[in-house]
Amino acid sequence: MLKCMSILAGLLLVTCATIVPAASSSAYGCANLESNQALPTLEGKEGYFYRVMADLRMQHPLSNHIAELIGALDEALAATGTTLVYVPIPTKSLVMPQYLPEAAHEYGFDYDVAEFAYKDVVEKLNARGVITVDVLNAMRHLPQGKAAFLQADFHWTSAGAEAAAKVVAETMSKLPGFARATSNTFETRPLGEMQIISTMRRILQENCTKALPPAVTEGYGTTETAPAAAVDIFGDAQPEQSIVLVGTSYSDLAAANFDGFLSQSLAMPVTNFAISGGDQFGSITSYMTSEAFLNHRPKVLVWENPIYNNLGKFGDTPLIELMAAARQACRTVDRTQISPAGDNALSVSVSAGQVPDHAVIYAYSGNDQSRHAALKFRLNDGHLFESGIWRADRVVSSGRYYFPVRYFGSRAAHTFQLAFDQMSLQSATVSICSLTEGQTK
Repeated sequence: MLKCMSILAGLLLVTCATIVPAASSSAYGCANLESNQALPTLEGKEGYFYRVMADLRMQHPLSNHIAELIGALDEALAATGTTLVYVPIPTKSLVMPQYLPEAAHEYGFDYDVAEFAYKDVVEKLNARGVITVDVLNAMRHLPQGKAAFLQADFHWTSAGAEAAAKVVAETMSKLPGFARATSNTFETRPLGEMQIISTMRRILQENCTKALPPAVTEGYGTTETAPAAAVDIFGDAQPEQSIVLVGTSYSDLAAANFDGFLSQSLAMPVTNFAISGGDQFGSITSYMTSEAFLNHRPKVLVWENPIYNNLGKFGDTPLIELMAAARQACRTVDRTQISPAGDNALSVSVSAGQVPDHAVIYAYSGNDQSRHAALKFRLNDGHLFESGIWRADRVVSSGRYYFPVRYFGSRAAHTFQLAFDQMSLQSATVSICSLTEGQTK
């Protein structure tokens, strides 16, 4: 394979060399891991493996625009009584650099740069009023004999999850008006060694002659030993689902028990809506477009997301959709303005000014199984505007969609069409939402 290094010392020097990995250099008889198209990986020390594209990444883009939108999402949630707590999970290389191979430096990995990039994201969001928790130091400095990440997998262990949960709980306990429940409400017990299903280990094993370290961690289970007698979170005496956790497979990994450790540390119940394979937005979008969120806003929404999951990867539409769902400043379009337009489609006629520029069109298909919706309308100059929203297979669908329309009011005709993969004509509704107004009906 071709490996390149760049060194800046007055001049930019680029050196390249062709390297063929030898099985003899691997403790597990592994070969060609770095050039594996499915998952380029480096074998580190003592059985630890690092993904080239995720674990060795030193840049975590967070543009000012995306940071401002996350700040706006935080404000929209706060306006309806919910505090957002964002938890970026650091990379394996940041938490456990002592096991990195020399080859990591040949790829240009620099710990100081990677640490700065992680903390820059934390600081940038905190500066915009978003409570963002830095869990790096806690995860890196575990008691002797404890490891924060699995060896041949990218997920954290229960020890890593517990360390992060304690920092999150400590941060939450310092929030203005926060009061804990009575103590000893939750109990966490060891369950023995637990094995997880590891796709990464399976892919790596195909290129190794010896068995890789198993994806196992000490399992824990947290149970509520007695109902809290004096729960008071931000002044709410009966906080059903007052703390909600959304996130990725890190939070969904039962063996790691992140939600349980969070409940234990807070002495309060945590309702977990995390989704494995949902990436950065799957879980939070599923939850914030659900009946559960619409009918009962949590007091605290904890959003876990690995630092390498770029929040700007899909543009600003996912965040605008969340902002509209949070604010719910929507006015329902009268049913006399809505008519069927073929199978699973609607035509909506609006009056002048009913859809202002920078509005959001909320469309409910009336069928919670719907996973796709499309919006289209004709601009005054004849061009056709089309936009689609798809819910991935692992995302929990609700049939609810929020379409940003940036210039409808000034440049579009007074009719738009909505099409769904599944729809109930009797239950379908359409609303026009604002990102700046308070809650409306």
